[in-house]
Amino acid sequence: MRQKVETRKLSWTHRLLQCGYQNHSFTPEERSEGTFLMKMIEWPKPPSPAVPFLKSSDPSHVRFVILNSAKTFYVGDQLQVMLQMNDFEGHPKQYGGDYLQARIHTPALKAGSAGTVIDNQNGSYYINFNLSWPGKVEVSVSLVHPSEGIQVLERLREERPDRVNFKSTFKYGDASETTVCNLCLPQTKPLCNFTDVRTGEPWFCYKPKKLPCTARIDHARQGYGKVPLIGEESLFFQSEANIKKPILPNAIGYIMVEPSPRAAAVLRECARGKPLVSPSGFYYKDQWMSMTCNIRHFDTPARITDCLRRKKVYLFGDSTIRQWFEYLTMFVPGLKIFDLGISLKTGPNLAVDLENNIMMKYRAHGPPLQYTPLSSQHLHYIANELDEIKGGKNTVIVITLFAHFTTFPVEVYIRRLQNIRRSIVQLLGRNPETVVVIKTANVRALTQHSSLYHSDWYSYQFDSVMRKMFTGINVAFVDAWEMTIAHYLPHDIHPKQIIIKNEVDVFLSYVCPSEKR
Repeated sequence: MRQKVETRKLSWTHRLLQCGYQNHSFTPEERSEGTFLMKMIEWPKPPSPAVPFLKSSDPSHVRFVILNSAKTFYVGDQLQVMLQMNDFEGHPKQYGGDYLQARIHTPALKAGSAGTVIDNQNGSYYINFNLSWPGKVEVSVSLVHPSEGIQVLERLREERPDRVNFKSTFKYGDASETTVCNLCLPQTKPLCNFTDVRTGEPWFCYKPKKLPCTARIDHARQGYGKVPLIGEESLFFQSEANIKKPILPNAIGYIMVEPSPRAAAVLRECARGKPLVSPSGFYYKDQWMSMTCNIRHFDTPARITDCLRRKKVYLFGDSTIRQWFEYLTMFVPGLKIFDLGISLKTGPNLAVDLENNIMMKYRAHGPPLQYTPLSSQHLHYIANELDEIKGGKNTVIVITLFAHFTTFPVEVYIRRLQNIRRSIVQLLGRNPETVVVIKTANVRALTQHSSLYHSDWYSYQFDSVMRKMFTGINVAFVDAWEMTIAHYLPHDIHPKQIIIKNEVDVFLSYVCPSEKR
């Protein structure tokens, strides 16, 4: 069975090469970086490729312990929690690789912060938290996936990236045909090559029987293909048993935190070019507080208008950044959506405030896009869009992409980010005052079905790559990953307005770090 799996893996790699995936002019440094990033996100594997389900991690048999729980904690201290994972038979696990998410929170204060997980590679884990507010602080830990399930997710990503299908319609006159499309297709019949000339990003459709490739009019997700699970693999993705399941404490699951005897540090204005720290911030009374800079709160339309006056704002990416467009146009009456005759769900979208000379555009990133039909004329790659922007102190750009790539090998995502980063560097070279903001990934609610296509573990790996690749250049980050983990609302790929409002506050704090701007 292992030999069969390896054959399929090599087949996909060979298909990528056949599709010209590595033919574009990437520098030796970029290729070396790709190798480094793949090494960086390597995930620990179980000792055997076929661990029985009963030997996998069982959240109901696991407990966590708050270390030094009897001591007096103060704001500014560190809290550490230890877990020992056990299997469904109650035996301690002897290896790591489980994917955990954790937060501390105080419901009465609408306060919360994400934790940092340390895998000891022996079945035990430490989770570190910064204590940032006083009061009763509760600890919550969830097992998102056992290590045995992650091994399945890795296999599917490498062998079956085509488990999400795409299609395009070709039309000329009264004739119309629809064919299958993807980043790479088996050459069992003639192909239409829609590889982007400037970036080298590959995309193909099967050629219609009677129409030319130039007759393509749209792009859409066709549906989800069947996921080939082997043996007991499906048991690792039982929503009711082991996907994002809470882990209970051994004793009490909270501590009392006293106010700090030291004066709070005065935070500086938010400045671009700083790496993300973890935790990057925390919620307090439903407002996000950064650990490194002063987040301004844009609570009125007038404050947002004052910040964006005379600015051109470009939002590039997926529907999680389209939510910013929707929030801003809903909250700021002066920002009027210009009807382009296109669905607001697919875009591109445009809003203007003529009185204050504000323009805001949203455009989806290029394929793969799992949208309802989108005109093929609107399939633009972010790197190409950036190359057409002059930039300057009144130009603001926000970029995010992750959710539509989760079924593809990580190399596909790295390549896309390298293209985008190259264009950002060139843009900042032309006009260093251009404000560029990177929004990180969101966590989501998971079911057995969604886990096999869009697991948080996939997004976590992509998010780690994104952070590393954009560190060291003059961009700012909005840490949506921690902002969606730390909040009390249920996880949702499209979070509720209170979270979006806080994300926009962080974003605008980099655009307008002070009142005088």
